Amino acid sequence: MEKTNKRNIKAYTTFVFIFLLFSAVYLFLFRQEPRELALGSGLFAIIGSGLPAFWAFRAYQAAERQMRRFWLFLCFTLLGCLIGTVSSYFYNFHIGMNDILIAASDIFWNVSIIFCLFAFLYLIKQKAGEVTIYEVVYDAVIIIVAAACLSWEFLMKQTWVQLTQDGFIIQLFAISHPAGDLIVLFFLICVFNALSYQRLSKALACIYVGFLLFLISDTIFLYLGSQNIYYFGHPIDWLGTASLLVIGGAAYFADDLDALSRQESRTASTPLFSARLWFSNVSVLVLLALIVARGGGFDLIALGCIVSTLLIIFRQMHTMFQNRKLMLELEGKVLERTEELFQKNKELEASIERTEFLAAHDPLTGLPNRREFDRIASEWVATEKRGFSLLFLDMDRFKWVNDTMNHGAGDLLLRQVAERMQENLVSGAKVFRQGGDEFLILLPVTEIPEIEKAVCDLIQAIEQAFYLHGNEVFVSASIGISLYPQHAEDVEPLTIKADTAMYAAKKSHGKRWLFYDESALPAEQSKLELEKEMRYGLERGEFRLHFQPLYHLDTDTVSGAEVLMRWEHPERGLLFPNTFIPLAEESRFIIPLGRWMIRQVCRQWRCWKRQGYESISLAVNISVNQFLHPDFLTELEDALREYEMDPAFLELEITENIPFSDSYAIAVLEHIKHLGIRISIDDFGTGYSSLQYIQRLPVHTLKIDRTFVCDMMHDRNNKVLVETILLMAKQLNLVVIAEGVEEQDQLQFLKENGCTLVQGYLIGKPMEAVVFRSKWL
Repeated sequence: MEKTNKRNIKAYTTFVFIFLLFSAVYLFLFRQEPRELALGSGLFAIIGSGLPAFWAFRAYQAAERQMRRFWLFLCFTLLGCLIGTVSSYFYNFHIGMNDILIAASDIFWNVSIIFCLFAFLYLIKQKAGEVTIYEVVYDAVIIIVAAACLSWEFLMKQTWVQLTQDGFIIQLFAISHPAGDLIVLFFLICVFNALSYQRLSKALACIYVGFLLFLISDTIFLYLGSQNIYYFGHPIDWLGTASLLVIGGAAYFADDLDALSRQESRTASTPLFSARLWFSNVSVLVLLALIVARGGGFDLIALGCIVSTLLIIFRQMHTMFQNRKLMLELEGKVLERTEELFQKNKELEASIERTEFLAAHDPLTGLPNRREFDRIASEWVATEKRGFSLLFLDMDRFKWVNDTMNHGAGDLLLRQVAERMQENLVSGAKVFRQGGDEFLILLPVTEIPEIEKAVCDLIQAIEQAFYLHGNEVFVSASIGISLYPQHAEDVEPLTIKADTAMYAAKKSHGKRWLFYDESALPAEQSKLELEKEMRYGLERGEFRLHFQPLYHLDTDTVSGAEVLMRWEHPERGLLFPNTFIPLAEESRFIIPLGRWMIRQVCRQWRCWKRQGYESISLAVNISVNQFLHPDFLTELEDALREYEMDPAFLELEITENIPFSDSYAIAVLEHIKHLGIRISIDDFGTGYSSLQYIQRLPVHTLKIDRTFVCDMMHDRNNKVLVETILLMAKQLNLVVIAEGVEEQDQLQFLKENGCTLVQGYLIGKPMEAVVFRSKWL
């Protein structure tokens, strides 16, 4: 559609150029032949007024509903010009010129002017937007006053005098033509003023330029006629034809005019707006120039100049008052907006302060929280060269208060404990809420007697009665103390050691507080410390996943990996599972640790898939505590769903310690199988219940324990046991994975006896994900 429109515009431009060029050449060549000159001029005039009428009619048919009437009125305007031209030339050639016949053609000119006014008025109504009548009309009045004075002086006055003998009606009819031109000029300026706040479309440009040329040519035509020097074929006829062709050219840009009507927000056109202001001033200057050039006394031109000048002065005064009014309104709005912004800023500052306070403080007690403790403690480490002490306080019997008196009483107790601690601490000490019923206290002292006195005062204050909803309640506290820099030089280990000392104090039967002393702590306390370090390690992201390849003997390819956990301890370095997994099992920390591992395995599988690597099976060890936890299946499904992992590529390794006779355990296994996840029995052969339930368990794989594989080439019993497991698995259609393959003859033996998969140092050690990807994927 756009390409077709461009072709039409190009064709229009080419035609108009050739037509006007040809008509100009014709008029020049036949300037000495009156009849041929008049005949050719008439033909060009008829074509030049007929085609624009046809173009306007086509634009009327294709235009949007909102602009159809404008194109219809413009079509009638051009049609009136066509009929007036035809009648004028018809009577010239067939009857001869006379006043009645001239008046007959003038009737059509006047009718076309009426339709032209309708078109302009409709355009102003549709396009003007929020422009006031004053803005539309006032400048036009100034220009028309000047134009009317000039037209009367040079056109209408002489015609009026010449037709004095013919009567008043004839005089009015004779000057209707130049008066009509003035009316067209007035409304053309009104259109220009109304649309000067919008961008100048190509259609509007054609209308402005075309009608200006038309008014200029018509005015010259009337002047020549009044001086009896006009003849058919005069060059001014060529200019009139050109003006109509330009007006008709607006039809080729009708879409541009329609698009302008759909604009919701109109952008001011600065050049057009500036031209508005200059036109009226220029018109007055023209009158002044004529007065100076002509000399003489007071006449209509001088009167017009005075009137125009007074109108301009009034406009300037009106503009000044408007500007003053706008300035006052703007100042009021600025003050109002400034006040709003000031209030908003105050609210924002208060909100920021509140947000910062909540980010650094516990909302229940109002004490600084653990995040703020880390910041302030780090500052103390950097600035307190003499050292300081850290108290880790845990309330005793707080759970009893929550369980017997409800959580509201527990919250009230925490607030009262916080207030009492702040009231009974040495100067410069800071109290923080760790979470739950635990608090951290920084004391700016390192002398043991001073610390002991402060702690004794604190415990005595806490052991005083608390009143909760009318009930008298007594609680106590256990406190662990660590010293900086004697016990640690960083905040985290210092906190862990204070926590460890607190647990020791809680279990002791004497003092309610203890200093951290590694040499005096029993083995149980060392386990507590390691447990705390594990919990902090999970929060800090110290645990890592390592991947050991599973080698498929039939295809000689790596088809999967067993995922193993490592702990990147900040002080002890890389720790293997046998260092921390037993304690995690014992403390049940294996549940959050196992949950984290499953999520990380699913995340890594998705990461490799998105990078374009072929999907492989990943095997994860599941502990008994994790397997029997009521949320295990939900957390497993959530991880698969969140990371979009295909369950067929996940394998869960369970040990023979799981109570296979338990109905809940069997139900969990069935649910896992229903999800499409593979199940394998790890360390097969080391337990006692496997053979009893192996037939009815929904398992897919057996993993031969590495203790059998390592010595099978030197221990006949182990070798026979491995052969037996492989044969049994084959009869039960189970896959077998042999662990701990470290020698080539072991690999060969397993391959000859039908083992499916092997893993061990011979194939590859456990390695980080980046290394595994580059080597095996």
